[in-house]
Amino acid sequence: MTQPLMIQVKNLSHRVSVGKEQLTILDGIQLQVKPGESVAIVGASGSGKSTLLGMLAGLDLPSEGEIFIAGQPLHQMDEEQRARLRSERIGFVFQSFLLIPELTALENVMLPAELRGISQAKQLATTLLNDVGLGERLQHKPSRLSGGEQQRVALARAFICQPALLLADEPTGNLDQHTGQKVADLLFRMNQESGSSLVIVTHDVALADRCQRQLRMTAGRLEESR
Repeated sequence: MTQPLMIQVKNLSHRVSVGKEQLTILDGIQLQVKPGESVAIVGASGSGKSTLLGMLAGLDLPSEGEIFIAGQPLHQMDEEQRARLRSERIGFVFQSFLLIPELTALENVMLPAELRGISQAKQLATTLLNDVGLGERLQHKPSRLSGGEQQRVALARAFICQPALLLADEPTGNLDQHTGQKVADLLFRMNQESGSSLVIVTHDVALADRCQRQLRMTAGRLEESR
């Protein structure tokens, strides 16, 4: 039996009201991503890249069109159903890390697994933090970690529930070149080991070049660039 596409987007458009005007953010997007495939979405700031990524995560709903994640109709789900799908299938890495400042590195990574009711959350989180080179930093809160260390915690958190799909929004955008390279190496290694699909929004040409496909967003429209 043919495995369903990890992502299938059909005729996706999104508009917002600005005063009396309707502003088109996404315009007739078509997108397919296979299981295990890595895809970079590049383009100028304000072109709609992060909006599309948020739609793929079910953080917002489109004005029109369809989004299927592993064959499931995300566009037909209510907020609770989308949250469940995110919990079960999707990992998200943000440019600004979004770690909870009151929690330690270990607790930040454990949290998604605990919310899923995974009994070995602490053991899994410890293993992942060791894998990303932070075994000595388990009890450190984000304020005591560098930007690169915080992003590695965020990567471990994104992978703890073994997502079928990883979405990354400018994952190296707040890091210097050397640290960004190390985080990118880690991102692709963990992605290959897990077999998940990877969609990255990035301005980083070197990061985009490591993906199997590149798509360019221009004024809300998406086209294949490599």
